[in-house]
Amino acid sequence: MGISLEQQTLHILLVDDDEFFSSIVANQLKDEYHYRITIARDGREATELLAKGGSNHFDMVLTDYSMPVMNGVELLKWIQEHNREIPVVMLTAAGSDIVAVEAMKLGAYDYVRKEQLDLQHLGIVINATHERHQFRIARSLEEERAHEIGLNVLATDKVRDVLNALTPTINSALANINGDIETRGEELSRQLPSPQREQVHELLQQIQGSAVLLETSIRGLLGLYRMLYAHHAETQELDRLKREIEEKATSA
Repeated sequence: MGISLEQQTLHILLVDDDEFFSSIVANQLKDEYHYRITIARDGREATELLAKGGSNHFDMVLTDYSMPVMNGVELLKWIQEHNREIPVVMLTAAGSDIVAVEAMKLGAYDYVRKEQLDLQHLGIVINATHERHQFRIARSLEEERAHEIGLNVLATDKVRDVLNALTPTINSALANINGDIETRGEELSRQLPSPQREQVHELLQQIQGSAVLLETSIRGLLGLYRMLYAHHAETQELDRLKREIEEKATSA
């Protein structure tokens, strides 16, 4: 039976108080599928191993139901309560259909009856469980990504609305500045003696240049947000906005 690289890297926590049974299963899985197997004798020992994390990362838990201290269902509940993202396969005895149903409701991926257990079937269950878990992870990441995109679009829309509301006010203020400089500013400067008149005139020109630069920068900022909202920031347009702002800054 062929094995894949993915199979070789699986680390399985086998939880069973039957030392003879767990040793046989562990050795067969190691020999046939090259899985890494760690054995815990009851649910409590399993929780201690799961809580450590780090090098004790497990890809799957294969647990018996009937065990002392903490049984398989109690272990499954602990995994759920502590938000451990790890798939669980339950091993049940004959006549334990109710236990199997409860385990599945609590989030177990599958169950296997111990009296019907054979290596090939167990390998199929393990591989299928691992693939399903990987699919769930991928789907969860995709849903999280879609949620983040939705939040970004919402934030962009709000910024756009604020900028659109502010634009008329900004344009009006800049127009008033330029208008006051060209009319009242020049009129007042003519009333001053010659040395002060030249200084005031130079200052007014600097203010006017700064206002033009400010207007260009704001227009560029609005353009960037429009491109962001449209989800297609074109390089040429970005370069044009950058050159325009730099030219205004140089001339100001």
